[in-house]
Amino acid sequence: MKLVNVYMEPSATKLLYDLLKERPEEASISHREMPAWADHVYFVASRPYEAWYLIEDEGEFVGSIYLSKRDEIGVFVFRRYQRKDYARRAIALLMENHRRDRYLANVNPRNEASTGLFESLGFRHIQNTYEIRASEG
Repeated sequence: MKLVNVYMEPSATKLLYDLLKERPEEASISHREMPAWADHVYFVASRPYEAWYLIEDEGEFVGSIYLSKRDEIGVFVFRRYQRKDYARRAIALLMENHRRDRYLANVNPRNEASTGLFESLGFRHIQNTYEIRASEG
């Protein structure tokens, strides 16, 4: 398995959009609905993360992982490749290639799989964040 730089891979934008389409609501912390293709293209082109990779295994892209500018790790694997240890191995590779004193992972509290994954890697729960939108209050 290896990590392929999103910013250098021509097919990355489409692959990331396909991955985003598969993400269930409980896995999302940033979207309430699927962004338009043009918005997605703009977002990827803006290079929003310190490091962003496609996870590749035996010539197949199985998911993506990023490290934000605030040292937050985000990872998602295509459904057909989930529960095969790709996320765990990708996190280890990312941390090996981008050494920090501290890493964070923002996880939707309803995402039990990700919560369990990060806890099994030694991450500890440090906060809950609450939200209200003007239209709801």
